[in-house]
Amino acid sequence: MQFPLANNELKALIRLLDDPDTGVFKNVSSKLVSYGKNVIPHLETEWEMNAQNAIQTRIEEIIHQIEFDTCRKALSVWKTNGAQDVFEGAIIASMFKYPDQPIDLMNSKLERLRKDVWLELNNNLTSLEKVRVINHILYDVHHFGPYLKHQSTDQCWFLANVFEQLKGSPTTMAILYKAIADKLELPIVGINLPNHFILGYRDVFNHTEKDLLFYINPFSKGAVFGKGELERYIEKMDAQVNIDDLKPISNVQIIRRLLTDLKACYSKLGKYRKLDEVDQLLGVL
Repeated sequence: MQFPLANNELKALIRLLDDPDTGVFKNVSSKLVSYGKNVIPHLETEWEMNAQNAIQTRIEEIIHQIEFDTCRKALSVWKTNGAQDVFEGAIIASMFKYPDQPIDLMNSKLERLRKDVWLELNNNLTSLEKVRVINHILYDVHHFGPYLKHQSTDQCWFLANVFEQLKGSPTTMAILYKAIADKLELPIVGINLPNHFILGYRDVFNHTEKDLLFYINPFSKGAVFGKGELERYIEKMDAQVNIDDLKPISNVQIIRRLLTDLKACYSKLGKYRKLDEVDQLLGVL
């Protein structure tokens, strides 16, 4: 819905933002939020022109609610349409904090990574050799790596920050790794571990298409390991999980894991409003 600058209804609603009656403000806020993103430029103009802190705070709250609703609806559409692109899902999930994130730039950087890997691949390479190519490009050429203090900040849970800082959490590094693999049509899948997240290289020649040739740890520069090593890791972590129950998960489940990790981060940091918003996004999935 587009709003011309002379829209009398919109101007009238904006003028009511300073009404001391909380009931009136609630109705005005609800109406403005229902208009969606197209009303944001008008609210931003009013914010710049109005020097009252109380009014500016109200405007900021309305804009945030519009942006959050946009994020929630986009995530619902992504899921409904089949959740084909895990990278897109991660970008949408981060819109609630970064509504103006540079999506085109992030897609461009992902394409650069894909192209750099593709140039080094050929049909004669084994599955393990293909993974080593990804590792070389991602970690040696482009210098991505783990954010070791990921439990104490939310920065590394968002792809925009991962591209800027070249560091990410276990889940975001796995999403970036898988996004590259998906674009190259390599059978790499997500594996949900307690307190960690890894990938697996699927055995496409097995008739079940569920058996894995080996596992990949993107948080450890793409380290490759077998089933025995994974069993020892699970035993060392005292995780209550059977390795035979660790099956590949869908893109929706991967984004759920991302949001669940982010929820744990906000709980630790005491950011309860963000915690509630992540809960709402999890409800969508």
